[in-house]
Amino acid sequence: KKKFSYSFGGNWQQAELEGKIISGNKDSLISKTFRNILPNARLQYNFTRFKSFSITYNTATNQPTMSQLQPVPDNSNSLNIREGNPDLKQEYNHIIQAHLNLLSPYKNKNLFMMLSVQATQNKIVNYDTISQLGIKRTRPVNVNGVYNINSNISYSVPVRFLKGNVEISSNTGLFKTRQFINTAGNDIKTFSIGPDVRLDMNPTEKLNIGVGAG
Repeated sequence: KKKFSYSFGGNWQQAELEGKIISGNKDSLISKTFRNILPNARLQYNFTRFKSFSITYNTATNQPTMSQLQPVPDNSNSLNIREGNPDLKQEYNHIIQAHLNLLSPYKNKNLFMMLSVQATQNKIVNYDTISQLGIKRTRPVNVNGVYNINSNISYSVPVRFLKGNVEISSNTGLFKTRQFINTAGNDIKTFSIGPDVRLDMNPTEKLNIGVGAG
Protein backbone atom coordinates (compact mmCIF):
# COMPACT_ATOMS: atom_id res chain seq x y z
CA LYS A 1 0.00 0.00 0.00
CA LYS A 2 0.98 3.64 -0.09
CA LYS A 3 2.16 3.89 3.52
CA PHE A 4 2.34 0.30 4.71
CA SER A 5 3.11 -3.20 3.53
CA TYR A 6 2.46 -6.61 5.01
CA SER A 7 3.15 -10.25 4.31
CA PHE A 8 2.39 -13.58 5.93
CA GLY A 9 3.11 -17.19 5.19
CA GLY A 10 4.41 -20.44 6.59
CA ASN A 11 6.96 -23.21 6.15
CA TRP A 12 6.54 -26.93 6.57
CA GLN A 13 9.49 -28.61 8.26
CA GLN A 14 10.44 -32.23 8.77
CA ALA A 15 13.50 -33.19 10.82
CA GLU A 16 14.70 -36.78 11.23
CA LEU A 17 17.20 -38.11 13.74
CA GLU A 18 18.55 -41.66 13.75
CA GLY A 19 21.38 -43.23 15.71
CA LYS A 20 22.70 -46.26 17.55
CA ILE A 21 23.81 -46.36 21.18
CA ILE A 22 26.32 -49.12 22.00
CA SER A 23 26.51 -50.10 25.67
CA GLY A 24 28.17 -53.40 26.59
CA ASN A 25 26.49 -56.23 24.73
CA LYS A 26 23.24 -54.38 24.09
CA ASP A 27 22.56 -51.83 21.34
CA SER A 28 19.82 -49.21 21.48
CA LEU A 29 18.34 -47.66 18.35
CA ILE A 30 16.99 -44.11 18.40
CA SER A 31 14.68 -42.90 15.63
CA LYS A 32 12.77 -39.63 15.86
CA THR A 33 10.78 -37.65 13.30
CA PHE A 34 9.59 -34.10 13.95
CA ARG A 35 7.06 -32.37 11.70
CA ASN A 36 6.00 -28.73 12.07
CA ILE A 37 4.25 -25.85 10.37
CA LEU A 38 6.20 -22.64 11.01
CA PRO A 39 4.14 -19.46 10.43
CA ASN A 40 5.64 -16.02 9.81
CA ALA A 41 4.32 -12.49 9.30
CA ARG A 42 5.62 -8.95 8.78
CA LEU A 43 4.11 -5.46 8.85
CA GLN A 44 5.85 -2.17 8.01
CA TYR A 45 4.36 1.31 8.28
CA ASN A 46 6.06 4.37 6.82
CA PHE A 47 5.10 7.59 8.59
CA THR A 48 7.29 9.59 6.20
CA ARG A 49 10.20 8.87 3.89
CA PHE A 50 12.62 8.79 6.84
CA LYS A 51 10.37 7.52 9.65
CA SER A 52 9.12 3.95 9.80
CA PHE A 53 7.93 1.19 12.13
CA SER A 54 8.07 -2.55 11.46
CA ILE A 55 7.13 -5.69 13.35
CA THR A 56 7.91 -9.29 12.39
CA TYR A 57 6.84 -12.68 13.74
CA ASN A 58 8.78 -15.88 13.10
CA THR A 59 8.88 -19.39 14.46
CA ALA A 60 11.73 -21.89 14.68
CA THR A 61 12.52 -25.24 16.27
CA ASN A 62 15.50 -26.82 18.05
CA GLN A 63 15.75 -30.60 18.03
CA PRO A 64 17.08 -32.59 21.02
CA THR A 65 20.54 -34.07 20.55
CA MET A 66 21.39 -37.75 20.49
CA SER A 67 22.95 -37.59 23.97
CA GLN A 68 19.78 -35.97 25.32
CA LEU A 69 17.64 -38.81 23.90
CA GLN A 70 19.81 -41.83 24.73
CA PRO A 71 18.22 -44.22 27.27
CA VAL A 72 21.63 -45.44 28.50
CA PRO A 73 23.19 -43.57 31.49
CA ASP A 74 26.66 -42.07 31.09
CA ASN A 75 28.62 -43.42 34.09
CA SER A 76 32.04 -42.08 33.06
CA ASN A 77 31.89 -39.80 36.14
CA SER A 78 30.47 -41.82 39.05
CA LEU A 79 29.63 -38.64 41.00
CA ASN A 80 27.91 -36.92 38.07
CA ILE A 81 25.79 -39.40 36.12
CA ARG A 82 24.03 -38.13 33.01
CA GLU A 83 21.13 -39.94 31.41
CA GLY A 84 18.93 -39.16 28.43
CA ASN A 85 15.19 -38.89 28.01
CA PRO A 86 13.79 -40.68 24.93
CA ASP A 87 10.43 -38.90 25.42
CA LEU A 88 11.88 -35.41 24.87
CA LYS A 89 9.98 -33.07 22.59
CA GLN A 90 11.63 -30.48 20.37
CA GLU A 91 11.80 -26.83 21.38
CA TYR A 92 9.38 -24.51 19.56
CA ASN A 93 10.31 -20.81 19.51
CA HIS A 94 8.02 -17.82 18.91
CA ILE A 95 10.03 -14.70 17.97
CA ILE A 96 8.61 -11.16 17.71
CA GLN A 97 10.81 -8.22 16.68
CA ALA A 98 9.81 -4.56 16.46
CA HIS A 99 11.88 -1.71 14.99
CA LEU A 100 11.28 2.04 15.08
CA ASN A 101 13.47 4.31 12.91
CA LEU A 102 13.13 8.09 13.17
CA LEU A 103 15.64 9.91 10.98
CA SER A 104 16.11 13.65 10.49
CA PRO A 105 18.80 13.80 7.79
CA TYR A 106 18.69 17.60 7.49
CA LYS A 107 19.12 18.11 11.26
CA ASN A 108 21.40 15.04 11.56
CA LYS A 109 19.33 13.64 14.44
CA ASN A 110 18.54 9.92 14.53
CA LEU A 111 16.55 7.69 16.89
CA PHE A 112 16.55 3.89 16.64
CA MET A 113 14.57 1.53 18.86
CA MET A 114 14.43 -2.28 18.78
CA LEU A 115 12.52 -4.81 20.88
CA SER A 116 12.87 -8.58 20.56
CA VAL A 117 10.80 -11.15 22.46
CA GLN A 118 11.37 -14.90 22.24
CA ALA A 119 9.17 -17.41 24.06
CA THR A 120 10.06 -21.11 24.00
CA GLN A 121 7.63 -24.00 24.31
CA ASN A 122 9.03 -27.34 25.53
CA LYS A 123 12.38 -25.80 26.48
CA ILE A 124 14.92 -28.53 27.29
CA VAL A 125 16.35 -28.00 30.80
CA ASN A 126 18.12 -30.16 33.38
CA TYR A 127 16.36 -32.14 36.10
CA ASP A 128 18.95 -32.87 38.81
CA THR A 129 18.65 -35.24 41.74
CA ILE A 130 21.36 -35.38 44.40
CA SER A 131 21.55 -38.38 46.75
CA GLN A 132 22.67 -38.35 50.38
CA LEU A 133 26.03 -39.68 49.19
CA GLY A 134 26.51 -36.62 46.97
CA ILE A 135 25.90 -38.44 43.68
CA LYS A 136 24.17 -36.21 41.14
CA ARG A 137 22.00 -37.60 38.35
CA THR A 138 21.07 -35.21 35.51
CA ARG A 139 18.21 -35.84 33.10
CA PRO A 140 16.82 -33.42 30.47
CA VAL A 141 13.10 -32.57 30.56
CA ASN A 142 10.73 -30.22 28.74
CA VAL A 143 9.28 -27.12 30.44
CA ASN A 144 7.28 -24.04 29.45
CA GLY A 145 7.49 -20.46 30.70
CA VAL A 146 10.97 -19.74 29.30
CA TYR A 147 11.49 -16.42 27.52
CA ASN A 148 14.17 -13.96 26.41
CA ILE A 149 13.55 -10.20 26.01
CA ASN A 150 16.10 -7.81 24.49
CA SER A 151 15.83 -4.13 23.66
CA ASN A 152 18.11 -1.49 22.18
CA ILE A 153 17.71 2.27 21.95
CA SER A 154 20.10 4.68 20.25
CA TYR A 155 19.88 8.46 19.89
CA SER A 156 22.41 10.66 18.08
CA VAL A 157 22.51 14.44 17.85
CA PRO A 158 25.05 16.87 16.35
CA VAL A 159 27.43 18.85 18.57
CA ARG A 160 28.30 21.76 16.35
CA PHE A 161 30.92 23.49 18.50
CA LEU A 162 32.90 20.20 18.50
CA LYS A 163 32.26 19.63 14.78
CA GLY A 164 30.87 16.17 15.45
CA ASN A 165 28.00 14.23 16.93
CA VAL A 166 27.26 12.37 20.16
CA GLU A 167 25.41 9.05 20.34
CA ILE A 168 23.76 7.68 23.49
CA SER A 169 22.58 4.08 23.45
CA SER A 170 21.63 1.24 25.77
CA ASN A 171 21.08 -2.52 25.54
CA THR A 172 18.72 -4.20 27.99
CA GLY A 173 18.02 -7.91 28.40
CA LEU A 174 15.81 -10.13 30.54
CA PHE A 175 16.19 -13.91 30.38
CA LYS A 176 14.10 -16.46 32.30
CA THR A 177 14.57 -20.21 32.42
CA ARG A 178 13.79 -23.10 34.80
CA GLN A 179 15.75 -25.87 36.48
CA PHE A 180 14.88 -28.68 38.87
CA ILE A 181 16.85 -29.95 41.87
CA ASN A 182 15.38 -32.87 43.86
CA THR A 183 11.84 -32.25 42.46
CA ALA A 184 11.97 -28.52 43.41
CA GLY A 185 11.44 -26.18 40.48
CA ASN A 186 13.65 -23.10 40.36
CA ASP A 187 13.00 -20.01 38.25
CA ILE A 188 16.25 -18.40 37.09
CA LYS A 189 16.07 -14.80 35.90
CA THR A 190 18.95 -12.78 34.48
CA PHE A 191 18.68 -9.01 33.92
CA SER A 192 21.36 -7.01 32.10
CA ILE A 193 21.71 -3.40 31.03
CA GLY A 194 24.56 -1.85 29.06
CA PRO A 195 24.53 1.94 28.56
CA ASP A 196 26.97 3.42 26.07
CA VAL A 197 27.99 6.90 24.95
CA ARG A 198 30.17 7.83 21.97
CA LEU A 199 31.53 11.12 20.62
CA ASP A 200 32.80 11.44 17.05
CA MET A 201 34.52 14.66 15.92
CA ASN A 202 35.83 15.90 12.58
CA PRO A 203 37.88 19.02 13.45
CA THR A 204 39.50 18.99 9.98
CA GLU A 205 38.93 17.22 6.69
CA LYS A 206 41.83 14.83 7.39
CA LEU A 207 41.27 14.16 11.09
CA ASN A 208 38.60 12.09 12.79
CA ILE A 209 38.54 11.58 16.57
CA GLY A 210 36.25 9.10 18.29
CA VAL A 211 35.89 8.34 22.00
CA GLY A 212 33.37 6.11 23.73
CA ALA A 213 32.52 4.57 27.09
CA GLY A 214 30.13 1.87 28.19
